Parts: sequence; C-alpha cells; structure tokens
Amino acid sequence: VGKTTSAVNLSAALARFGCKVLLIDMDPQGNMTSGLGIDKDEVEKNIYDLMIGQAGVDEVLQKEAIENLDVIPTSIDLSAGEMELIGAEGNF
Repeated sequence: VGKTTSAVNLSAALARFGCKVLLIDMDPQGNMTSGLGIDKDEVEKNIYDLMIGQAGVDEVLQKEAIENLDVIPTSIDLSAGEMELIGAEGNF
C-alpha cells in the first residue's frame, strides 16, 4: 500500500537534495510514469522495449523529469511481456 507514492516522493526528495536518481517503472499501469508528468502513451520506447532488446537505455531514458531525477517509463505492453519472456533464451 503506497509503494509507488513512497518511491516517487522519496526519489523527488533525494533529487531535490542533489542526489542523482533513476526511477524504473515496472508496473504496466504506469502510475509512477504518469505521476512524474510523463504521458506513457506518448513515449516511443519504454522498459518493455529495453527488456526485449528492441531499445537501449539511452533510447528509453527520460532525462530529468524533475531536476536530478531520470525515469525509465513503462507501457501496458509489459503485462503481456511476462508470457513472452518466459521462453526467452537465458531465462533461469
């Protein structure tokens, strides 16, 4: 209860004090992504693309959503990704 809200607020506070922070949204709902003002439907590449090897970190990283706070956004595609990744090579 309140995990996303706590993560966003703690990250924003650390960023405000000058710490470099990276938030990675792994929830297909995308509340963290949206909560930081990023429209997840407008993002071209996201964590799902990174996980399946279709994008690199530099392509998915949303630089400084807030000063010192970067985000790797999510997508609803991540919900179907679990089934896709089960058969992926190197899965353990």
